Amino acid sequence: MHLKGLNPGLKSLLASSMVSLLFPLSAAAETDKVQQIGSVIIPPAFGQALRDGMSVPLFIHLEGSTGTQDDQRIGNAWIWLDKGILRVRQIQLEEKEDNATLSEQPRNQLIALSDEAFNKDLQITLEDNAHLKLSLRQLLLQLVVKREALGTLLRPRSEDIGASSVDHLSSTLKYNLGIYNNQMRDGDNNTSSYLSLNSVTALREHHVALDGSLYGIGTSNQDSEIYKAMYERDFAGHRFAGGMLDTWNLQSLGPMTAISAGKIYGLSWGNYANSTVFDGTQSVTPVIAFLPAAGEVHITREGRLLSVQNFMMGNHEVDTRGLPYGIYDVEVEVIVNSKVISKRTQRVNKLFRQGHGAGAPLAWQIWGGSFHMDQWSGDGNETLPAKDSWLIGVSASGSINASSWAATGYSYDNNVVGETRITLPLSESISVNMQNMLASDSSWSAIGSLSATLPGGFSTVWVNQEKTQIGNELRRSSADNRAIGGSLNFSPLWSKLGTLSVSYNDDRRNNSHYYTGDYYQSLYTGKWGSLGMRAGVQRFNNSDSDGGLDKYIAFDFTLPLGNWFSAGMSHKKGYTLANLAVRKQFEEGSIRTIGANVSRAISGDTGDDKTLSGGAYAQFDTRYSSGTLNVNSGTDGYVNTNLTANGSIGWQGTNIAASGRTDGDAGIIFNTGLEDTGKLSARVNGRTFQLSGKRNYLPLSAYNRYEIELQNSKNSIDSFDIVTDRKSHFTLYPGNVAVITPEVKQMVTVSGRIRAEDGTLLANAQIKNHIGRTRTDDNGEFIMDIDKKHPTIDFSYGKNQSCEVVLELSQARGAVWVGDVVCSGLASYANSRPNGENNES
Repeated sequence: MHLKGLNPGLKSLLASSMVSLLFPLSAAAETDKVQQIGSVIIPPAFGQALRDGMSVPLFIHLEGSTGTQDDQRIGNAWIWLDKGILRVRQIQLEEKEDNATLSEQPRNQLIALSDEAFNKDLQITLEDNAHLKLSLRQLLLQLVVKREALGTLLRPRSEDIGASSVDHLSSTLKYNLGIYNNQMRDGDNNTSSYLSLNSVTALREHHVALDGSLYGIGTSNQDSEIYKAMYERDFAGHRFAGGMLDTWNLQSLGPMTAISAGKIYGLSWGNYANSTVFDGTQSVTPVIAFLPAAGEVHITREGRLLSVQNFMMGNHEVDTRGLPYGIYDVEVEVIVNSKVISKRTQRVNKLFRQGHGAGAPLAWQIWGGSFHMDQWSGDGNETLPAKDSWLIGVSASGSINASSWAATGYSYDNNVVGETRITLPLSESISVNMQNMLASDSSWSAIGSLSATLPGGFSTVWVNQEKTQIGNELRRSSADNRAIGGSLNFSPLWSKLGTLSVSYNDDRRNNSHYYTGDYYQSLYTGKWGSLGMRAGVQRFNNSDSDGGLDKYIAFDFTLPLGNWFSAGMSHKKGYTLANLAVRKQFEEGSIRTIGANVSRAISGDTGDDKTLSGGAYAQFDTRYSSGTLNVNSGTDGYVNTNLTANGSIGWQGTNIAASGRTDGDAGIIFNTGLEDTGKLSARVNGRTFQLSGKRNYLPLSAYNRYEIELQNSKNSIDSFDIVTDRKSHFTLYPGNVAVITPEVKQMVTVSGRIRAEDGTLLANAQIKNHIGRTRTDDNGEFIMDIDKKHPTIDFSYGKNQSCEVVLELSQARGAVWVGDVVCSGLASYANSRPNGENNES
């Protein structure tokens, strides 16, 4: 056999195989006669190995390619010699992300092979585009394919997140507190308040959600209302929910504009599930590249290189997640061995959509139950009383090429309603959205909108039109509205120009309309900050009466260190105001933003309005709550004060913690055990969160996988050794609260000088502590890392004798010099060792 020309991997494989094959076998085997298969003479020992059966690697080889350097290993084959005939006993394929993919027919034929015989040329034909070829000289099996036999390695568009990582009962609670006070001009005042609570309790993927509010707390008008009390299980691509919820919380795929306010006691079932994650960042139309060997794919648009990606041999879908949204053409260049072997134009179709959106599979949902409709007041004196009815409906959504659609059909109170929504991109620059409703009581609605990007890509225009006619059953008002607006960025024409935004709204049913115009321009940007100018105008007309013209102009100064200042003038209600506003932002601390504003009338008749008005506010973000405090005095003389505070709580078993964040209805409790001043950071899916104190709660969005890594905080001089649970992985559903209890050692770098009780220096002595050891120098000085929980240094001498130094490190952080310390239990260092010898304990 010849080894020349083989790559190193195959040489190693051949060498290892031959060592085992040529190992001396039985005497009977060695006396077998020499056999020839194809053009290869088989030695007796090798022939016995073939009769016993052996494994050879299976490579895929593109027909027409020279050499084997570009072949990919795709599995193993078991071959054996049966009465002089070489056969394939079985083939096992290896699934790798970057492997070339076979089309369905040759793949199935390959897997189904069993005891198939090689012909005299050591080949097995699978189909016209693929055949197996055995090389006994190189001990490998090649699947030789034409391009047509290769399938396309597509990127998955959806994936189930899998089972929950939290096996214990847990719960999250979010709260929103608001307190309002209004001080009137005549001295009277009134106070109101509310507290909204949202709780989710879960056991693995099962959870119960409760949502309600308290109003007028502590007053005679105190009231409460439950908006949701629902069981839900959203798992493996299907969702079931049952219980009580209001119409605002009714989950459906399609539009439901004809359902009035009220409560629904029922259930829903469908495949519209958050547990299946759809990747809407890929192009709806796959961008495919064929590589005859390992190489690169370059994506360019209008001469600009957008992406460079590496692939193995085969048909591969290019990753388009990083490409801009829109519909446009790109040039796809395939480069192998520094040569462009193909170049063609392909279409990218990426449209931003909420939920499943364009390119998603068909989603459906069935829902219904008992519907309690609230009392309803329409136009004029029209009033309909509260009423009970049955409600049943079905919803579906999907996509066709670039367009997406949603439809809902439902019935209640002897009404049958059908609604549709279609989003259709007409081109790269123009998109149309249409929503329609038709009911059995002759009610109908048509809403259309169009958005367009003007040539040059620096301006946008949008148009909306709504026409709704309600019959005598549905609890909804008729409407006839139209609006048009746009944003024009003039800076591409001339860098010193700014952006103009305009809009016009016309409510023809109520005979009112208004238009607005705003212009912003940057005047200066430099090391001292930035200066910008804002100007705007608005005119409002109602029922043929002129509501007046309001206008303003202001100059905004953005200064370093989070400072902002604005000064300008405005005109409204017949008089002119001078306006001043300031704002200061802070990187750390409980108070994150403070601001104030003041306005004074400088011309015109203010009538009953006050000439001076203003206010102040502060935004806070503490460990347990975040919110805003506002105090405002208006031109009407009223003084309004309001406080809002938000936060969340998570618990699992005996673990409970709170946070000022309200990011989601799942979370993680970190039991770090740190002192109040200690800080760590948690890196969660690439985002960094600061942790402080013994216990922290981090709320997170449900239906997600999380990779968490604990690290030392960049905002602290403390140093920690995270012994266990440095990295964790969790899959969280609503209500799931995971607990991480790492073993954390707070490290302090301690330096000092150690002495015996008589004051003699422990020079060149080996000392140790809870986590390590070191040696003092000639002056008895040392430096070592110490765990604050075990602040003891030991020195051993003589026959099992020792002394120790107990350090006071409760307030120590980072590095500390402790000065002279005494090793208690050692009377004299001079007597602890033979003269002239260093201690080597």
